[in-house]
This record gives sequence, structure tokens and C-alpha cells, in this order.
Amino acid sequence: MGEIKNSFLKSKMNKDLDDRLVPNGEYRDAQNISVGKSEDDDIGALETVLGNTLIPPTDLGNANLKIIGYVEDEYKDTVFVFATDYTDGTNFNTIPINAPATKRCIIYSWSAKTPGTITTLVDDPFLNFSTTNPIQATLIEQLLFFTDNRNQPRKISMIKELVITMMKHKYL
Repeated sequence: MGEIKNSFLKSKMNKDLDDRLVPNGEYRDAQNISVGKSEDDDIGALETVLGNTLIPPTDLGNANLKIIGYVEDEYKDTVFVFATDYTDGTNFNTIPINAPATKRCIIYSWSAKTPGTITTLVDDPFLNFSTTNPIQATLIEQLLFFTDNRNQPRKISMIKELVITMMKHKYL
């Protein structure tokens, strides 16, 4: 029996036509694939792409935590997450009110290498996070820099994936 081979050189998805009418070089539906762009004889071949990993629910003791930022360490397969359950007033012309001691401001990490393990880096209201101010963060070598345009920019130094210091009240 003959073998049907399709190449997807056009890299075009065509959902308008019936499966039997889709021309060669086009496809009807795909998930987690990419079209190969090599110069070998397999040009235009579909290749599997890894999908996402669902992070399990956290056991941080508060279902009201809202994620306000994250940054990914691609080399260590780790995600650093910033979360809080505090919402400041929405008037941006006033000085922000500090998060009360009853609220949680937390930074934790989750690693794909050890699924289900969440490491709390900092859990203290002095972080003064608010759901009205999203976190912008970047990871440079072993330093995690972050700011929310509400507090001064801050950093956490990481060595062997443990928190060594937290610059609480100093500017960078």
C-alpha cells in the first residue's frame, strides 16, 4: 500500500476547508508542534514541541494570595513567584499605605526538577507588595532584582538556590 507523505512547507493552517480538501503544504489542526526548517530532506516536517507543566496548588496557607509577578530561570528550570493578599487604595496620587502585619507578601520558587516542592524565599509584610502594583523582575547570575514602582528596587542574592541576604531598606 502506498504511503502518503505531506510536507508543510507553506506552514499554513487552514481550518476553512474539509480535511479531505486541504491542499498539500497546509494543515488543519495542530497542538505542540513546529514546522521543521532544516536544510535536510526532512524540511517542512512537523516536530513535537514540549508543552507546559501545570504547577500544582501551593500549600502556603492562604487561598487569597494573588500572583503579581514572576521570573523564570531557564537554566535551572525554576520559577520565582511574587504574591500577596494585600490591596492598597487605587488612588495613585497618594503615598502608598504599608501592608499591615496581618497580610502576606511572599516570594517563593518552584522547580520543575523537583515537582511539588515550593521553597519560600521571603514571607513578610515588610515587602509591602500590593495587588495594584505588578512586579517587574529579572535574574542576573545569582541575583534576583525586582521592583513594583511602589517600593525601592530590591535584590535577593542566591547561592546554591538558598537565600543568603535580603536588602531590606537600601537602594541598589
